[in-house]
Amino acid sequence: MWFKQLQLFQLTDSSTYQINTLIDKLEPLAFKPCLPSTFSSVGWVSPVDEEDAQLARSINGCIMLCLQVEDKILPATVIRQELSERIKHIETTESRKVYQKEKLALKDDIIMTLLPRAFSKHTKLYAYIDTKNQWLVLGTNNTKKAEQFISMFKRSISDKVHPFEIKKLSSTMTHWLKNQNYPSSFAIEKACVLQDPNQQNRIIRCQHQDLFASGIQALIKDGCEAQQLALSWHDQVNFVLSSTFSLSGIKFLDHVKEQISEIEAETKQQLFHADFLIMTGTFSSLLKELLGQFIEIGGSSEKSTAIPAKADADQ
Repeated sequence: MWFKQLQLFQLTDSSTYQINTLIDKLEPLAFKPCLPSTFSSVGWVSPVDEEDAQLARSINGCIMLCLQVEDKILPATVIRQELSERIKHIETTESRKVYQKEKLALKDDIIMTLLPRAFSKHTKLYAYIDTKNQWLVLGTNNTKKAEQFISMFKRSISDKVHPFEIKKLSSTMTHWLKNQNYPSSFAIEKACVLQDPNQQNRIIRCQHQDLFASGIQALIKDGCEAQQLALSWHDQVNFVLSSTFSLSGIKFLDHVKEQISEIEAETKQQLFHADFLIMTGTFSSLLKELLGQFIEIGGSSEKSTAIPAKADADQ
């Protein structure tokens, strides 16, 4: 459940999220397994892996949600092979050519025949509502999965959810690297992705490198800008910050994980609550400080502003 990736969304409605009301909204779109004739199914499940557990779990002002996706696995090679055999059989036994329209009909028939026997792949997407900050914190950076989750969130809960836009974030990260001038609560680690804005194909990926060494600094002076930057925060969390204001490679350091041992958790539910409490508390402080830093920088020459995306951006 500990998020390794993160996208932040702003909840722009003024409603108060109550756990019981939220569960009632999730129930109509609770997960149901794929029918034999369908490729996929998506719906809400409990974030806690326990029988008859509620579809949402709340602690300390945060409400965890979980969306389950079932996809049938039907390899294209299997379909092509079966189709080829059927076409060959028809051409041999009936002494005629199979044309495109009939091939498409045969392919559809093969798919409907094989679908009930196909294996299923289940994926769970976790997110939580931070009611104090009016955030939706989504635990994936995958574009398709994020769109799937947000679509279901809008259908079930509220359509007043928008991604944060951080203007000129790439310029800000480049400024940190170029001038070795960055917030004291953060430390720059040894990885980044640089890109030349004038040559989009000129991308330099740096791993295990001193980013203040002359070679890296020469690339920055030559016009390359930071698209991703590895950071650590208060010796609690390591992560990679992207110019899209998403976090990846999140790693909670020992200081954070040690807090778990201080909480006497015996059951799955108690352990979930302990993990959830510490993770959300850590993220709340980290994200507020990140956003705060960008807003503060807004008055300097490296202007950067954090704002919710306009409502029509999602249309």
